Amino acid sequence: MKLLFLLLLPLAARAQTPLAGRPARSFIPANYHELPDGRASGDLNRDGRPDLALVLAPTAEDTVAKGDGDSDGLPPRRLLVLLAAPGGGYQLAGQSRRAVLCKGCGGQYDPFEGLSITNGILSLDQMGGGSQRWGITSKFRYQQGSFYLIGETTSRTDPGPECSVGSSEDANYLTGAYETTTTGTNCEETVRRRRLRLRPLCQLASYEPTP
Repeated sequence: MKLLFLLLLPLAARAQTPLAGRPARSFIPANYHELPDGRASGDLNRDGRPDLALVLAPTAEDTVAKGDGDSDGLPPRRLLVLLAAPGGGYQLAGQSRRAVLCKGCGGQYDPFEGLSITNGILSLDQMGGGSQRWGITSKFRYQQGSFYLIGETTSRTDPGPECSVGSSEDANYLTGAYETTTTGTNCEETVRRRRLRLRPLCQLASYEPTP
């Protein structure tokens, strides 16, 4: 009996060892690098551990100038979402090759503006245009073992000396709340609200923004 107990001790120890993940850098494919401001940390699955989101760009796009259309032929930019493992390191929980617009897709600007995690929500900010600006913020939440688009805020504005003239739309796909804000040349805002028909949420891997 004593011998059996000693043989079982290593198995019990292994069973109690927290599952370990991999270093964040090991998820970055060859010939890719992190974009500036392309890293956000925060608790996405409410387990008390800080998770990580990364926006990656192919090194090949370094030869592409802003405004070069849709950068045909280049590998896509990538969004990776890594959940912190109990034993340290990370595990890949979500990714997209469509959510982050290409370098040449923003007109005068590189469209990627930043990434953030607040209150368990992952937000991706992108912007572009010329004399007229457009912007889109895409919001994702981890639920049912995957990441889903739960909201979008889009805008089209003409920058002015006192205010930006144009409109913005804010959609909440969880509740159906939809709000449009229009700003006139006198800088006065008009807000209209309505309800959207609720539909199945879009998964991160399938999401493609429409500026």
